[in-house]
Parts: sequence; C-alpha cells; structure tokens
Amino acid sequence: MNPETNLIVLCARVFLSYSESSILRPALAGPLDWSVLEQNAENHVVMPLVAYVLTHNVPELIPEERRERLQERLIRTARNNLAWVQEWLNILKALTEAGIPVISFKGPTLGLMAYRNLALREFTDLDLLIHPRDMLKTRDVLVGEGYVLDSVVWGDTDTALTRSSNRQISFTKGEVAVDLHWGVMHAISSFQLEVGQLFESALVERHERTSFLSLSPEHLLLLLCAHGTKHYWSNLRWLCDVACHIQSNPNLNWDLCIRLAEPAGCELVLKHSLLLTGQVFDIELPEPIRRYASDDPKAPPLARTAQTFLFRPNEDRSPYLDDRSHYLQALRYRLAFTNGWRWRTGAALVLRRAFLPNEADWHCVRLPRAFYFLYYVIRPIRLAVELLFLRRVPRDAR
Repeated sequence: MNPETNLIVLCARVFLSYSESSILRPALAGPLDWSVLEQNAENHVVMPLVAYVLTHNVPELIPEERRERLQERLIRTARNNLAWVQEWLNILKALTEAGIPVISFKGPTLGLMAYRNLALREFTDLDLLIHPRDMLKTRDVLVGEGYVLDSVVWGDTDTALTRSSNRQISFTKGEVAVDLHWGVMHAISSFQLEVGQLFESALVERHERTSFLSLSPEHLLLLLCAHGTKHYWSNLRWLCDVACHIQSNPNLNWDLCIRLAEPAGCELVLKHSLLLTGQVFDIELPEPIRRYASDDPKAPPLARTAQTFLFRPNEDRSPYLDDRSHYLQALRYRLAFTNGWRWRTGAALVLRRAFLPNEADWHCVRLPRAFYFLYYVIRPIRLAVELLFLRRVPRDAR
C-alpha cells in the first residue's frame, strides 16, 4: 500500500476497534499527498469515515485547509443521507399501507445499526427485499409514488420481469434510486440465501422513532460477505460493512452463521471473507471462528487474492479490468466458489458472462424491441473487442 492508502486503513482500524489514535501519528508525520489521500478514500467509498476519524482524533496534524474540506465533506454526507432516509421512510410507509412486507438491507440500515452514525456511510441507492409474489404489486406502489422503472426488461412484459434471473430491478425518482430485490443473489450464483427463510428470521429494528424490518445479524453477515465476494472486494467500504457489522453485534451467533452457510453454499465465501477482514483491519475473531476459517486450505489463498483486488493501484484497480490477466484472475476467483468445481455451474457462469445481455449492452446499442434477439450476438462481440484492445470497462458493466 502507498502511504495514503495505509492511512485510510489505519483510520478504519481506529474506528472499528476504538484504538488509540496514536497509531495515526506516524503515518501523518511522514510524506503524505492529501489530494491522493482524498481521491483514494473516495475510490474506496470511505471518505466520510476517514474524515470523521481524522478530524475527531488528530485535527492538529491536518493542514487547516484540508481539515475544513474534511469537515465540509462530513456535513454534506450527513445532509444527503438524511434526505435519503426521509425518502426511504416514505417508501416503507407506502408499502406497509399496501400490505407488502419488506426488508431493508445495506444503505441506511447499515448506517444506523452498524456504523451508529448516518454521516459515516454513504449510499447511492435503497435496497429493498420483498417476497417474489409481491414484485408486481410493489412495482405498482413505487410507480404510484412517482418512481420510474430504470431497468431494461427484455420483452417489456410483466412475465419477462418476474422471470429475470438477476431477481432485481431498479427505479429512480430524481436523484433517488431504489433497487427492488426478490432474491439476494443472481439465480445461477453458487451461493444462495432463500428469501422465505430471510423473512422468517427477520427482526424489527428500532432507532429513535423509526422502525423497520431487517435481516437477522447472521443472515446479514452472510449477505455482506457474499456481496463483497460478488464484486471482487473492489473497495474498502464493503469490507468495512462486514467489520462494522461484526463489531456492532458482540452477541452474534457464530454457530448459527456456520449452520446457515453450508446449505446456502456460502461456507468458503464466509471463511475467506472473515480472514480478509481480520487481516486488513486487525480484528480479533473468536478463536474457534478463526480456526474454522483458516483450517480450510482454500480460504487463505482466496483471502490473499481478494487483497490483491482490494489494494490494486488506482490506475488499474477494480472496478476496472483493464487487461486479460486481471480478467482471468477475477474469473478464476469467482469459479473457486462453485463448490468443488461442478462443471455445469462453472460452465453456466462462463456462458452467462459471455452471452447473456445486460444493461451495458442495451446502452451500447439501442435496438427496436423486435430486434432484441440481436443483443445475444452483440454481447460476445463487445466483450471480445474490449478484451482485445484492453479497454477500461467497469466490472459491473460486464
């Protein structure tokens, strides 16, 4: 890590473990490019947390101009998040009145419950989980609230919508985006969490005068680990989510986590994510859990691979795959979680990435509805051109 990224990690460690701020002083005493620090913190989506730790613990070591910028950044994040929370509460009220059960996860729920401070975790969308049977009804409620469907639906029919293998669609209203989920992972993912089970174990959380339905702490841990793995741990925010969730739940039922992980295909996902969190943030896990994770011979190498994704230099780091070697490394990483290399699972993943169109293809070439079938030809051609010319293309677009 360069000095700036090292300081970002130290800020997270201070926040997570309530360590003495003295560990920040050597890093601040050395050569430090504040512009690079701010840019790296933004790239890792942890700028509010870094600003909070530095301005509250070592303000005298920050140049005055930079200190003011950090304080302004915190205020701006708090203001934006409060506006998002108000819209989130409006949506929950509308869905409740329509008799639709909904679980909120990530976004404001993590800010309130894991970070304990809304200003410290930014979010750019609201993630809502519903029963599959309620998907069309929920869509109608959101449209009635002024939201517009922002996802491409092949065939543009209700049937096509409900059969989406991604099991989520997006809506927008102004700057607010809502991701509506009726499943928490893609249908062909090797790790799955059953929606009915998630609702059965969900908890009603209360914060001041706000109440909402949230995932159980054990299910949320699995989901956060799976989410970071899905996105190749391309920023520190996703790992901070895991660490903050663990730290804010001292009574987490680890035995239950392990029992839930096995049938969901999440065992290796959980193990390598816990190792990665402990290594990066120096968090002490219970000894039985540390052994559970490290005794699997596959977990430590995968945690090291995840670190290479996490700390790749900004000019060639995720979310960009700018050469074939990085692309193949990411593909090998993803295939490592296919439960003992079941060739059909691996083949399905490769074929999906190569041939199944997504929104990026639709935005690349706009075709009339009658010619939508051509997207199945356009996608492999587009990916081949990108790999051939090593174009910098966001991973999420692939």
